[in-house]
Amino acid sequence: MKKTSKSLLLALGLSLAGASAATAQQDPGADGVWTLQEAVEYAKLHNLQVRQALIDKQGADVNLRQSKFTRLPSLNGGASHSYNYGTSIDPLTNEFQNQQIRSNNFSATAAVPLFQGLQLQKQVKQNEILVEATANDVLSTQNDITLQILTSYLNILFANEVVKTAELQQASTQQQLDRTRILFEAGSVAETNVLELESQLASDELNLINAQNQIEISRLNLIQLLDLDNPESFEIVVPEVPAPDTNITIVSPDQVYDVAVQTLPEIKAADLRIQSAETGVGIARGAYYPRLSLNGSLFTGYSSSRSLFSNDAVEGEYIRQDIGFQNPDGTVPVSVYVPRTVTTVTETPFWDQIDENYGKSIAFSLSIPVFNGLQARSAVERAKLTRETAQLNAELQRNQLRQNIEQAAADAQAALRSYVASRRQVESLERSYRNAELRLNAGIINSTDFNVISNDYRRAQSDLLQAKYDYIFKLKVLDFYQGKDISF
Repeated sequence: MKKTSKSLLLALGLSLAGASAATAQQDPGADGVWTLQEAVEYAKLHNLQVRQALIDKQGADVNLRQSKFTRLPSLNGGASHSYNYGTSIDPLTNEFQNQQIRSNNFSATAAVPLFQGLQLQKQVKQNEILVEATANDVLSTQNDITLQILTSYLNILFANEVVKTAELQQASTQQQLDRTRILFEAGSVAETNVLELESQLASDELNLINAQNQIEISRLNLIQLLDLDNPESFEIVVPEVPAPDTNITIVSPDQVYDVAVQTLPEIKAADLRIQSAETGVGIARGAYYPRLSLNGSLFTGYSSSRSLFSNDAVEGEYIRQDIGFQNPDGTVPVSVYVPRTVTTVTETPFWDQIDENYGKSIAFSLSIPVFNGLQARSAVERAKLTRETAQLNAELQRNQLRQNIEQAAADAQAALRSYVASRRQVESLERSYRNAELRLNAGIINSTDFNVISNDYRRAQSDLLQAKYDYIFKLKVLDFYQGKDISF
C-alpha cells in the first residue's frame, strides 16, 4: 500500500476518536479484540507522548496558579536562640556586656506589592493564554498518535485484503495444476505445463506468506503504540469498507481551508502563542516603571542580661543620717534614723520581656529604575523578537495547512482517476483471464501464456485495491477539513 499522507490519517483519527467517546467500552480490548475507536481512545490516555503532553499542560496550570498567588501579600516568621560570651553587645539593649548572654528574637514580616508596572497582572494573563495553548498541544499530540495508530490499523486492513486475494489466486492456481496433471497423465499436454504451474503455485504461496507477515508486522506496530503488556491475544475488528462513490464533486481547496483554519488545534495553539508573546512585551516594558510596596513587621525578644533592681528594708535595722533643718536664725544639724535597705538584682522574667520588648513597624517602599545596564531595554527587545517568531510560526502553520489541503484535493482528483482506470483494467483483464482459463483447460494455450495473463490480472487486482483505499482516504481528509463526520 502506498504511504498514506499524514493529513489524511490525521483526519480519520480525529473523526473516529471523536465518535468513539460514546461507543468505546470502559475496558477496551478486554476480550482481546480491538476496534479502531477503542485503540484510539486507549492511546489518547496511555501513550507516553500523550502523557508527556498532559504533564506539560499540568505544568502550565501550576504556573498560572503561582502567578495569581504572587499578587497576594507575603508573610514570613523568624526566631533565633543564641549565646554570647565575653565582651559583646546585648542585642536588645545595645549595651556592652562582659558576661554570658542568652538571647531570643522573634519576628514576623509582611509585604504587599502595590504597583509593579502591571507585570504581575500581565503575567497572569500570559499564563492563562499558555494554558489554553498547551491544551491545544495535547490535542495535537493526540492527533499525531492517532495518525500512527491509524497507519498500523489500516496497514492490517490492507494486508487482510491482500491475503484474501493471494488465497484466491493460490486456490485458482491449485485448481489449474490439478487439471493440468490430469491432462498430462492422459497425454494431452506436455510435462512443462505441469512444472510451470507448480512454479506459479510456489510463487503464490510466497505472496500469501508475505501478506501474512505484513499483517503481523502491522499488528506488532499497533501493539507497541498501545504499550500493551500481553499482546498474544491481540486482534482487531475488520470493518466493512464499501466501494467509494465516483460521482462526487471534490470541493475547492479554498473552501476547505476556510473551515480548517478555524478548527485545527495546531493553528489555535500558534495564534495563542502570538497573544502570549504580545503580552510578554508588556511584561518586559513593566520594568521601566517604579515599584511600590507596603511592608510591615512585628518584633519582640528576650535577653538574660536584662535585670530588675529593688531596694528592700531590713527589719529592725536602722542607720543614722545627718540632715539640716532651716530655722529663721540659721541651720541646725539634725540627725534622723531610717531603715537600712538592701538592693536586690533579679533577672527580668522571659514573658515579661516578651511583652515589654514588643514592637511593630509599617513602611512604604518605592524603587525607581534609573539605570540598570540597559537590562530592561534588552528584555523588551528579546520579547519583541519572540513575538515576531510566534507570528512567523503561525504564518508557517497556515501555509503548511493550505499546502496540505491543496495537495489533498489534488491527490483526491488523481486517486479518483486512478481508481476508475484500475477498475476498468480489472474488468478487462478479468475477461481475458476467464477466457485464458477456458483455453488452458482446452489445451489451446500453454501454461506460460496463461501465467502471463494470470499475473497481469493479479497485479490489476492489487492496483485496484490500493487505488480503492487511496481514493477513500483522500476523500476522508477533505471531509475532515470541512468538519464532516468520518465513517466507513
